[in-house]
Amino acid sequence: MTHNRLDKHLRITVAALTRRRPQMVQSLLVSWGKMDLPENCDVRCLIVENDDEPHMRPVITAQPVLNNGVALDYVLETEAGIPFGRNRAAKEALAHGDDLLVFVDDDETVAQDWLVKLVNGYRNSDAVLLGGPVRIAPPSVKLTSLQTAIHDSLIRRHQKKEKRAQEKAARSTNPNITAATNNWIAETRLFSEENIWFDENMRFTGGTDTKLYQTVKAKGFITGWIEDAYVYETLPVKRLSFRYQFQRAKDHGNNSFNLKMIQKPQSRYTIFLRIPTKVIQLTLLTLSIPFTRGDALLKLAHKSGTFYGKLGAALGRRSQHYKKTTGH
Repeated sequence: MTHNRLDKHLRITVAALTRRRPQMVQSLLVSWGKMDLPENCDVRCLIVENDDEPHMRPVITAQPVLNNGVALDYVLETEAGIPFGRNRAAKEALAHGDDLLVFVDDDETVAQDWLVKLVNGYRNSDAVLLGGPVRIAPPSVKLTSLQTAIHDSLIRRHQKKEKRAQEKAARSTNPNITAATNNWIAETRLFSEENIWFDENMRFTGGTDTKLYQTVKAKGFITGWIEDAYVYETLPVKRLSFRYQFQRAKDHGNNSFNLKMIQKPQSRYTIFLRIPTKVIQLTLLTLSIPFTRGDALLKLAHKSGTFYGKLGAALGRRSQHYKKTTGH
């Protein structure tokens, strides 16, 4: 542990990137206004709107100070694409003289003690980049039986993922757990001194946080996991369908395989050898759907989508998952 972290005064920007989700952003702002503040820190919150017009500016400027006294700032980033918005937030944090940059998504809310836990996790580690768990928020509307099955299965899936991360973190002070920008804290010197940025060539694909994480690891930096800093993702009804879950998995599979092919070019060809085995696996999953409370259905969407996305990557296709926004 770096001892000067424990008593160092920290300047922090807590940022979220948004595009045409006014109701969700409002819920996030309410949770920001209720969050406890870590000691010996200057904190401000920042909304980066990634759009061609400042649609959210009136909402943000109407409440320049949140209920807990934290300043709320707004900037418009007109260059379309998530990495441009993320990098704009990093540049704003650097211009503000901040030590740490924190990200959450605009479709999330944060636990009251979230930021305190996040900063404590950073202070009590040697990591320069850390992630935390994302849990599924309760539904706000009545769901159909199919939507309920997918929603409940997603909760169980997240619980398993969270447990695996906890187990990895318990075994190592430098665990290999990808820090995603849905619950993310990092030192701003990664940008200013190490010149590590979100890859703007991946405009709409997603996966730029994974690539940045891999770059940080490749440079020999320590990364970490903060198991008790919780955020809660709201799932719009449109996401609770087999089609959406398949499409999301397809795009994630495409991103991950494009990154893998950079490190292992031969995987572009060996992926096709897996087709017969995958067909058998998916057939068995399909047959088990009536007996698994939606788990097999969700697994079928994810496994078939992921494999289809990998095949697409091998054939030269790139994901455009974030070109269209879902939410409200």
